[in-house]
Amino acid sequence: MSIKKALLCFVVFLAINGVRAADEPSADHHGEEFDAKTTILHHILDTHDWHITDIPAGKDEHGHTKYKPIALHLPWMFYSSRDGFVFAANTHALEEKGYAVSHEKLYAVKAGGDHSHNEGEDHGEEAHAEGGDHAHPANADTSVSIIDLSITKTVLQMLLIGLLLVWLFTSIAKAYVKREGQAPKGAQSFFEPIIVFVREDIAKNYLGDKADKFLPYLLTLFFFIWFANLLGLTPFNSNIAGNISVTAALALLTFILIQFNGTKEYWQHIFNTPGVPWWLKFGIPLMPIVELIGLFTKPFALAVRLFANITAGHFMVLGLICLIFIMGKNGTDFAGGMGIMPISVLFTTVIFALEMIVAIIQPYIFTLLTAVFIGMAMESHDDHH
Repeated sequence: MSIKKALLCFVVFLAINGVRAADEPSADHHGEEFDAKTTILHHILDTHDWHITDIPAGKDEHGHTKYKPIALHLPWMFYSSRDGFVFAANTHALEEKGYAVSHEKLYAVKAGGDHSHNEGEDHGEEAHAEGGDHAHPANADTSVSIIDLSITKTVLQMLLIGLLLVWLFTSIAKAYVKREGQAPKGAQSFFEPIIVFVREDIAKNYLGDKADKFLPYLLTLFFFIWFANLLGLTPFNSNIAGNISVTAALALLTFILIQFNGTKEYWQHIFNTPGVPWWLKFGIPLMPIVELIGLFTKPFALAVRLFANITAGHFMVLGLICLIFIMGKNGTDFAGGMGIMPISVLFTTVIFALEMIVAIIQPYIFTLLTAVFIGMAMESHDDHH
């Protein structure tokens, strides 16, 4: 099967399942107006459960099909000012310890309070009027402070990608030792041109004779972002680069490398910029302030660029799929859902194809700019001669 046919089948699968869900909603939501915003955010934001799919679970009293979610429930690990370090294997165990979850936020329950409030339930006493979705429910004990250390879906997938990269490139390195002097084959032949490209066209172009020192970091950046982006486009996987915390952490590592490898000329340019009147440097220290701000705008731009490009595509795809639910009026208008489906499938296919291109381009841009910024910080006066 060609890539185009496989991509089209995947998108049609999503759309058909969307119409099926809109035509046969669960009893809790039948007849209600479809909330596209909540649905999109539910798929985009990080969670403590790895949702896989929904399976039919019988009929309700109105004859509508009910669906049971199939998900991997990740354990809860957190520090509480009331109980110290707490570990709970699942939500039920969490409730037994006197804690509950609302909108992915963990809180302690008051003594004698209701432990049954889980995400997705709508309690009339819940105090969301002023604080929005993140306000504490009425049964929350706000005197208890909590530091959540739990492994979320994003964290778990980062660990899995890290293990995959270690296994893959360790195997390739062993193959080079075993087949020394022979032509590469298999995974070697696929990844060698990419590794050479990063080394020759990125590292050596902007880091010169210091390229080998930073090549492991640049290769790690490139392949981690690339694998994360591609896996984020497949079913059952988390959108890692669509989490600003992840992109900010990657940008922070680059920021640290830039500052620790900055030369004397680099710091002089910040605090005593050549060719600038003294009063702009020392009288009204405008230039040092501008330069100091520039230290943080570079990693900020790295983090936001990657986050925005990856998240935008996901929002567009989900928005187009949600049109089926909206036009289908959440199960009350099958013809409306089927009528909009061809348009949704067509545009979703186009956006999904663009996302695949972006998934490849963004690791290149992030790695390239990292090499450029590090190279600028290590540039000395002698480099101009």
